[in-house]
Amino acid sequence: MRQKSAYGPHTKNHNAMVSYDEILTEAGFSQAAIREVREGKLHYGGSLDAASDTELSVKLAFRVDAKLENVKELFLRFPKKKEFDDTVEELGMIAADGGDGSLDDFAGIKLDKNAITLDKLYQNAAPGSDLNLSKDEIDKFKKLGKKASHEDIEKCLRQILLDRFHAYKKDGLSGIKPYARSKKEFSSGNELKYQIEVGPILKKHSPIFHKYAMEYPNNKPDGAEESFFWVNSIIDEKPTIALVHRLGMPQDGGWVYLERHFYISRSHNCLQGIGAALPVDDGAVVFYATRTSTDQVSGFGGAAKRTIGNRIMGGRMAANFERARQVVVTAKELDMLKL
Repeated sequence: MRQKSAYGPHTKNHNAMVSYDEILTEAGFSQAAIREVREGKLHYGGSLDAASDTELSVKLAFRVDAKLENVKELFLRFPKKKEFDDTVEELGMIAADGGDGSLDDFAGIKLDKNAITLDKLYQNAAPGSDLNLSKDEIDKFKKLGKKASHEDIEKCLRQILLDRFHAYKKDGLSGIKPYARSKKEFSSGNELKYQIEVGPILKKHSPIFHKYAMEYPNNKPDGAEESFFWVNSIIDEKPTIALVHRLGMPQDGGWVYLERHFYISRSHNCLQGIGAALPVDDGAVVFYATRTSTDQVSGFGGAAKRTIGNRIMGGRMAANFERARQVVVTAKELDMLKL
């Protein structure tokens, strides 16, 4: 498997996409692991150096036997997460036309699984509860009253999600409202920013995209693309809603990308994955590293919790990405993406 040239004719070397061998070596993958990737195997590379005591992390590398352009389109335009992640109940695009979106984009969000429990959670929402809500969002649910219907709760949640989408699209990380806690508020915006700051590879090899990821929506690079969608996953038998932002840009024959869960309704605080797809003659080699913030692994025994959590999450993500590779292959075979 031969690596295509990473340097275009007009590229300055300090901004060029290097070979996947170099990227994976810098990310801590062994030569044996890189050889496995070269041979077509998916390799789970363990965890990253933790950015905080609430973090779980995973790094993966694998080959996809499909054209880079179509892998990109699957990532940005056709989120098939439901097909390879069995926790996903439903998902939907937000503002697919690139506009401001509307409540109609969230019509598919239902809290039907464990509905009675979920209704009580939202009716009794308070700082430090099982829900991630800001102080003013908690007040909105309180105003509904204890006898609020299931439909009223879903309607209120959809409006909150639309408002959070608008705030993030306008102001980026600084527009994310902090979660109310029993003591100190938790800022997902600050957490996501710090996650990017502590990762050296993106800043070194793609400083333009690094700056864009930090300062979104400002300083948009030429060729950058983005998409938004919501995901309803069943975690601990409860519907858990995430607002997801995907963005990426071409770089010297390759593709650098980011997936950011800038709001998660419960269980986790936020999630951010950064990666690169590097072209080879028979497809692309993908490197992906993700950091997830959750209060469940902090406090007493946190180190042991993170070790166990990283292992569990790593195994789950490796299995999901293995199935995702099959989704791409199936799409290729059915000519769904004109591969």
